[in-house]
Amino acid sequence: MFEKHKLLFSFMLTVKIEFGKKEMDPTEWRYLLAGPTGDIKLESNPTSWIDDNSWPDIFRQLHGMNKLLAFTGIYEHFMGKCDEFRHIFDSLKPHEENLP
Repeated sequence: MFEKHKLLFSFMLTVKIEFGKKEMDPTEWRYLLAGPTGDIKLESNPTSWIDDNSWPDIFRQLHGMNKLLAFTGIYEHFMGKCDEFRHIFDSLKPHEENLP
C-alpha cells in the first residue's frame, strides 16, 4: 500500500466496521457517495446572500438531505428561516459552527 492510500484505507475500514455493528445507515452512506439523485424542481432563492449560480446546488443538497432521517426537516427549516444559516455560510470554519 502506498502512503497516499492510507487515509482512504482507514476510512473504508472504519465504514466497514460501522456497517458490521449496524451503526452506519446505508441511505446516508449512499448519499455521501452519490449526493442527491433524481429530478428536483428548483425553487426560487429565498436569500440575499447566496448567489444565483450557487443556489441550484445548495437547493439540491437541501432537498436530498431532507430525505435522510438525521436531517429530516432541514429543508423546511432552511426555507422558512434561511437567515439563521448565514453565520455558517460566512464562517471561515463552517464545520465548527452549530446548526440553528
